[in-house]
Amino acid sequence: MQAFLRYFASRHTLANVFTLMVVLLGLGTLTHIQRDNFPSVDLAQMVITTRYPGASPQDVELNVTNKIEEELKEVDGLKRVTSFSMENISVIDVKLDLEAKDMEKIKTDVRDAVSRTSGLPPEVDELPVVREITTATGIPILEVGLSGDISYPELREIARRVEKSLEDIAGVARLRRFGYRDREIHVEMLQDAMEKWQIPGAQLVSAIANRNIRSSGGSFESYTSEKNIVTLAQFETPLEVEDVIVDVTADGAQVRVSDLALVKDTFEPEKLRSRMNGEAAISFLIYKKETADIIRTVERIKAFVEENRHRLPAGVRIEYSNDVSQNVNNALGVVMSNGALGLVLVLVTLAFFLDLRSALWVAMGIPVALLGTIFMLPMFGAYLDSIALGAMILVIGIIVDDGIVVAENIWRFREQGRPPLEAAVEGAATVFKPVITTLLMTGLAFAPMFFMSGTLGDFVYVIPLVVVLALVVSFAELSIALPAHLIWGVKPGSITVASEPRRLDIEAIKYRFGALLERLLKWRYPVIGLALVLLASAFWYAGRYMDFILFPTQSADRFYVLAELPTGSSLDHSSDMMGKIESLVEALPAGEVESYVTRIGSHGDFSRGENEHWAYIGVFLTPFATRERNADMIVEDLRSRAGALNEIERLVFIIDSGGPPVGRPIREC
Repeated sequence: MQAFLRYFASRHTLANVFTLMVVLLGLGTLTHIQRDNFPSVDLAQMVITTRYPGASPQDVELNVTNKIEEELKEVDGLKRVTSFSMENISVIDVKLDLEAKDMEKIKTDVRDAVSRTSGLPPEVDELPVVREITTATGIPILEVGLSGDISYPELREIARRVEKSLEDIAGVARLRRFGYRDREIHVEMLQDAMEKWQIPGAQLVSAIANRNIRSSGGSFESYTSEKNIVTLAQFETPLEVEDVIVDVTADGAQVRVSDLALVKDTFEPEKLRSRMNGEAAISFLIYKKETADIIRTVERIKAFVEENRHRLPAGVRIEYSNDVSQNVNNALGVVMSNGALGLVLVLVTLAFFLDLRSALWVAMGIPVALLGTIFMLPMFGAYLDSIALGAMILVIGIIVDDGIVVAENIWRFREQGRPPLEAAVEGAATVFKPVITTLLMTGLAFAPMFFMSGTLGDFVYVIPLVVVLALVVSFAELSIALPAHLIWGVKPGSITVASEPRRLDIEAIKYRFGALLERLLKWRYPVIGLALVLLASAFWYAGRYMDFILFPTQSADRFYVLAELPTGSSLDHSSDMMGKIESLVEALPAGEVESYVTRIGSHGDFSRGENEHWAYIGVFLTPFATRERNADMIVEDLRSRAGALNEIERLVFIIDSGGPPVGRPIREC
């Protein structure tokens, strides 16, 4: 072992190259490594959504949901199938078996089962939508909304152009629209006109359908050529329907649709309303691509918003909300601040007890270990997410401790008059086994997290990975670079020690500490007994008075208010009642709420489907460090004031703790 340490300790150029290489590789990786809120985890869940316009819940269940479920019964590897049949819509939630070997095959089988479902009503004019739920593509990163004091058709046209531009931004995978109604052409039959011309409604419908066609009629062959025959009768503009000939009278008069009905260019009825910061809006929830960097993608979207804010027509406003990238930015800031604080503390402490050179190179172990870890993360399919960054904060203190032990022991041998190279080799070799033991024990302590199963195991896998990689880089830095750094530039025979007054202070501290240890060793059994009593008391207190919360909500930066009005409430009534809750949100102290989004007619992802008496508000708070009250306090305040709204049948407050799915609660309250 001494030969190994001597080889690297005597080659300070190699040590400098190693340190510089790790730093540069880490910085280079940091410029392009993917950053995200959570690790890329397949939640083993698929959602099948089918729209059946104008159907009651019973009809939806009988004619759509049951038929799809019959096909799904033939698929192996499904853990649970839950269906929701509501007015106009069928939603089937499919949970896949996490123990299945080939998850992709099961997903393909689910899609095939849905596609071969036959006998759906003709009113189901859109194919069922099958969507996978993953952390990478199933969680929105930002919401962009358009509002203004202009007519809905004008606002919708602007929103259509904005949507196209947002889809073209690098990193954006898809958009989910709210408040954006499809265009419809309504043909309203006039009873008097229909009776006058003696034309039944079925004939009018048939005439329109037969006119609006585009189909192939075969081919025409001649001696010299062959030509395809295509019927081109499709409407170029929707209002051409007015000119469709429905019938021809005996005297040759043509009866057109305009003679029998009123044709209106309008939009589908409202099923859901969306508001942003209290204003009616057409908004887009933006989802990123799986491999896209969340911070860079959000920055591009925000740049687009700021660039177009002043280009929009007068009275039209564009805003954004629900910025998920803030979580990753905050986590990066915490890692940087903790790393900087660690550097300062190590420099100050070791400079006082040892010397500035030792303090500097021991402190360098922090950025070297962190940057080396960042460089190696992509090799294991991981990237920088909030959980990985949290693990880096955890490991900072561990990697510094070992560097301090090695540096202090080398310093001790230098104080004894050993030559610099001998002091480095002996000092590192003496504590080499304890340091390796410490690193191994730390790695083993986190190793069981590699074998955690289920969704939570997929989320926390990155924690032991970061810890192990940081320990490996730290060990390499301790054995290859640190001894050479500590002795480089020190002349043989010289001892670089602290000034005499400071040495006297340190010696006094050592003397008093040694005397205390001697007294404690004489009373070692009572001391051990006292330690065991204190440990048992701590466990007793924690078990009796402290609650275990896997992901606490105090520092949360968002919460949701789910409202349920009496069954049968109209969309207008639900909208008016949500306006009262919005007023309560607006009345919260300044500096607490960053933005909020309201949906009337839905509970979002908390409850499947759409109902006019449902609504919810998503409230997005300012960063935790910038406000006086935490999320729990804000929600309690809002809950107490919302208690006076008697017309709302049920209010549920949900604080988003920011953690991954952890399964069903042990106890429901």
